[in-house]
Amino acid sequence: MNRFFIVIIATLCFYNIGISQVGFNFDFDDCTYEDSGLMFPGITPGGNPRCECGLDANSMYLDGNDDFLTISPLASILTDSNFTFDFYYQLAPSSGEVDIFSLRSGCDRLDSLMSFRYFNNTNELIFEMGSTISNYFSVRKKLDKTNCWHRFTLVKFGLEYLIYFDNQLVKKLLSKENIVFTRIGTLNFGNSPCIGTNATVRFKGNIDEITLHKRALSDLEILENFKYPDRIVTENTTIFKGDTLQINTGTSCATSINWTPAASLTDEMVAEPKAFPESSTTYTVTFTNTTCTSTDTVRIFVAEKDKLDCNALLLPKAFTPNNDGLNDEYGISNTFIVEKLDYFEIYNRWGAKVWETKRITDKWDGSLNQQPQNGGMYLYKIKYTCNGSDYVNVNNFMMLR
Repeated sequence: MNRFFIVIIATLCFYNIGISQVGFNFDFDDCTYEDSGLMFPGITPGGNPRCECGLDANSMYLDGNDDFLTISPLASILTDSNFTFDFYYQLAPSSGEVDIFSLRSGCDRLDSLMSFRYFNNTNELIFEMGSTISNYFSVRKKLDKTNCWHRFTLVKFGLEYLIYFDNQLVKKLLSKENIVFTRIGTLNFGNSPCIGTNATVRFKGNIDEITLHKRALSDLEILENFKYPDRIVTENTTIFKGDTLQINTGTSCATSINWTPAASLTDEMVAEPKAFPESSTTYTVTFTNTTCTSTDTVRIFVAEKDKLDCNALLLPKAFTPNNDGLNDEYGISNTFIVEKLDYFEIYNRWGAKVWETKRITDKWDGSLNQQPQNGGMYLYKIKYTCNGSDYVNVNNFMMLR
């Protein structure tokens, strides 16, 4: 009997730990304002938001006139613990300074401030955050207009605040103290105290997948959770001549889809065609909906088996794991020549192994046990099979910090 209760208690504790990691998730899939996990009070809408096509199923459309969404009470969660706040948005055509979301006690006050706006005249996004005049931060970045759906992510880890626009880390802030938000504050989408002042207007467009994790997500977790709206999921890759490749895309609400060039595709008007290029080709897809157009590309390289150089395993001379979206990981570029990977090992300058894998697509992010390693010279050892023969490749490379 005692063992039975111990098992039950342990199971409940484990379950509670698991569910406590998500503060809330509003996905709007059933066109309601309830937390999909049923663990947080629902959203209070203002005006008459409209349920429309979204990322997984539906989203909420705010008309820019009197529609808004309010989440409360939220301030204590954003103050007392690590968290990750995340949502997707699609801007409809408008003018002025668009208030996307805000948590603030007044328009002219810098205390208890968190605000995210879009400036039409400069095509800039600006995020502001602060608890006092001396502890105030702001981040600006141009909006990528090649995409319709965008993503905002804020991560708190101790006194560090990491701001991501469309999965890219644009700023890492080190605060003097926990940024304290007013306990009576509410998080509003399209309902800032600044509406009507300084040309500030309500948000017009779609909001979806508003999520609060009660812990700091890593860069990898943020990418793994990405929905790829109106984007190509398939990465640039290589196939052998005569082979066919399935191109995969993310979620889409597009009313029309068009791929070019069309000659080597099974269907240029579907979201996920198959490609059979005779030579290396860059494919471009255009997703069009009622208010916006998104474009994305993928490059498919074509190789011939009888012309493979099995000694020409391609790895970069250096990489820069600084989370800017460019050269952040180290791995094999031309994986198509590898039939089997026996091992891929990386050593630091003192001969200590810092990473290893037997999966050909794995790449090193410059860390060991989730701790960033120092920049400098490293060595890799790779044993692989190509065209039935075994090869060993050993060389040096640089990690730049």
